[in-house]
Amino acid sequence: MAVSRVSTLSLFNRTQRDIGNTFSNLAELQGQLSSGFKSDNFKGLNGQVEQFTLLEARLRKIEQFKQNNAVTEARLRTADQALDQMVATADDIENLVVLRRSAAGLEGNMAFAQQLEDLMARLTNSMNTQFEGRYIFGGIDTANPPVEEPLPNPTEVGVPDKNYYLGSDTNITYRIDDRLEDEFPARADDVAFQNIIAGYHLALQADAADGDQQLGQALDLIQRGQEQLVAARSRVNTAIVNIDQTGARLDQMRVYLKGVTEQVSKTDTVAAATEVANHEAVLQATFQVYARLSQLRLSDYL
Repeated sequence: MAVSRVSTLSLFNRTQRDIGNTFSNLAELQGQLSSGFKSDNFKGLNGQVEQFTLLEARLRKIEQFKQNNAVTEARLRTADQALDQMVATADDIENLVVLRRSAAGLEGNMAFAQQLEDLMARLTNSMNTQFEGRYIFGGIDTANPPVEEPLPNPTEVGVPDKNYYLGSDTNITYRIDDRLEDEFPARADDVAFQNIIAGYHLALQADAADGDQQLGQALDLIQRGQEQLVAARSRVNTAIVNIDQTGARLDQMRVYLKGVTEQVSKTDTVAAATEVANHEAVLQATFQVYARLSQLRLSDYL
């Protein structure tokens, strides 16, 4: 049987190259195990650079939404607390007018006008609530108080209007994720406030004229405003719930994307450790063969 001749130099060079490659792979795998990442640059991601950068960009966007939503939710919760105080104040105004219409109110010295003005000052103060130094019930105009204090005279007593309102007619909008955009759900020119303020002016006029019929009309306006005020608060609470639910979805998406990102960029510890063991076994066997060959002499074959 014919035997082909093989250059020992070529075989030696190829063997040395294979050993060098094994050392290089071993060093890379050990680096992956120590750092926890497949590579410290995009070159080592083996064609998954675009996927990795898209995942990282999406994660950054989710974090930005989370931060923005936290601020928006805090602003909405401040509005909810203010509206809660306004509802309580509107209840006190209603009770005061009811008492004024009763026999006890007529007979006693109840200082109706002064009490009513004090309650209205409390209401308008709540309408000028601020969050982090910005007014929250003035639409996009957050730098100036939305309600003039003291309240100006109405255009027509007993007719709701918003001549007291100094804010913007445009609501602040906010985006809570890629698909959902919403408006801040309450402004100080809401019809609820218009009715309560109209009832306030009419009640003052009725008290001065001792007109029970006008007091009844004022009470109707105030009660209508109370119902609308509760509805406004309900809208704010709905907006808070929407942000909370969106936050839960963003958290789930963040966990998923982090998992995919780790699959792309982080070291598979079990697989890497197995490869390290295999390379070490190959090198150890190679060195053992070299050691054995270095002990052989030509006379061993003669």
